[in-house]
Parts: sequence; C-alpha cells; structure tokens
Amino acid sequence: MTSNPTNLRLKEIRYWIRWLSRSFVAGRWNSYFRGRGFDFQSVAPFREDPDMVRINQKATLTSGELQVSQFSEERNASIFLLANIGPSMAFGTAETKLERLALLAAIFSYSAYRAKDSFRFVGYTDEVELGFPKPRDRSYPIMLAEAILNFDWRGKKRGGLVRAVAKVPKKKSLVVIISDHLGKLDGTERALQALAAARHEVLSIILWDERETRFPGGWGFMPLQDLETGKVQHVLVSPRSRRILERNIAERKREIESLFRGFGIQPHFFSQTSEEDLASLVQIFLALRTRV
Repeated sequence: MTSNPTNLRLKEIRYWIRWLSRSFVAGRWNSYFRGRGFDFQSVAPFREDPDMVRINQKATLTSGELQVSQFSEERNASIFLLANIGPSMAFGTAETKLERLALLAAIFSYSAYRAKDSFRFVGYTDEVELGFPKPRDRSYPIMLAEAILNFDWRGKKRGGLVRAVAKVPKKKSLVVIISDHLGKLDGTERALQALAAARHEVLSIILWDERETRFPGGWGFMPLQDLETGKVQHVLVSPRSRRILERNIAERKREIESLFRGFGIQPHFFSQTSEEDLASLVQIFLALRTRV
C-alpha cells in the first residue's frame, strides 16, 4: 500500500507551521501607529502631539515643558493572497510550484490567524477560481493547502491576475502576489497599476524551478511539454542552447524586476522553499504588515 502524496505534503506543511510558530509569530505584532492605544510607548512634546487627555504630568514637571504620553496601538490588517494556480505552476523538479505555493499560503494564513488579521486567498488561472475554503479557525491553513494541492489545473490557461486584483477592495490592504510570471507582463503591469492607485502594500514572490532556468548537462534531444496545451516539443540540449536559455532567463528576470521596481516593489525570487527563504520572507511580511 502506497502513501497518498497529498497527505505526505500536508504533513510537511504542518511541520513548517510548527517551526514558524516557534520561531517567528509567538509574540505580538508591533505597530507604527501612535495615539490613544493600549501599551505605553513614549512621551512627546505637546506641540508635536497636542492632546489634552494624554498630558503626562510627571514628564511635564521633569522637563519643564508640556509633555503627552504616547501609546502603541495594535491594528488588524487586511491581507489578500493572490496566487497563480495555472498549468505552469504544476511544473517542478523536486516539488512542483503548486506544492511550494501550498506551503506559503498555509504560512501566510497561519500568520494572519495568529495576528487576528483578515485573510483571503484568491486563486487565479485566466479567471478567478472558486471553491477554495474561507477562513474559520486554526485548521484553515491546512484546509487551504489541501485545496491548492488538489486543484485541477488541467485545461486551464494563464493571465487572470487583473481579475484577481478586482477582488481586492479599495481599503488599503497588504496584497501578496505569488506567481512565476512566465507569461506576458502587460496584464501584470495593469494589475500593479490598479493596486498602486488604491495605495495597497504589495509583496511579490516569484516561484521558479531550477529546470526552468538551465538545461541539464550533456548532449541530445530533450522532450519539453507545454502544460497548457499538452504539446511536446523536442529541444536539442547543447552548450549553445544552454547559453541561450541562461541569457533569456536573465533578461526575463531583469524585465520582472524593472516592472515591479517601477511601482516601488522589490520582487523576491524563490528557486526553492527552504528554512532560510521562509525566515527572510516572514521578516519582510512583518515589516510590510505594519504599514497597512
């Protein structure tokens, strides 16, 4: 009797969530907001923060100048994860990009749950896909990961990021975009324009696989299948074809970086989901979350 691959993957995802819980989100979230909050933060001159209710008499007597107390205020954020779940994401060497997406989606939803933030997952192909579970309790991250792993991408196409962005309300939110961005970038540009107009914070994660960026060693013809159409094409692997692929991938990366940076966004390229990648990702996520 063989083990179910989905169950094995979910077991790994549970491990990473436990690791994340121990390492990063056991404490509270800090906030940039200052005012009538809950936790005392500091004192400031009354002229900089005029509020008669918060006058600090002790600090005023000590400094000889009218002082007010400032408090940190914990605010819940709205987080939207827009994820490409089209055919190109079903490709992978050790694990598919959809499997890596399932882990990342579980981690984001778990982090939102711990912070009591609003979280919504929007999966898209050439259109917004329905049927994904809605957040309810601490079991949701695993439910979401399972739904992603079981998604039937066959026969789907790409290009639905603009439609996914339309599902994000105008209220300022943290929008996480996870995709490989291997298709045309004109739709990506329109999506970023819409997000910028609404002043959303955006975190971009690009998932690439090592076999997409370089050919294996040796000579000979290698079969390549288009996961959208199912067509198989044989490509001659040689030193020249390797150089061409590497040059094309480097150019593609520059195009993606240029597009996102034009909107003030730093794209993060993941070639594999590792402990180091997740550590960096969580720190970036925490920093962006405080701006919402």
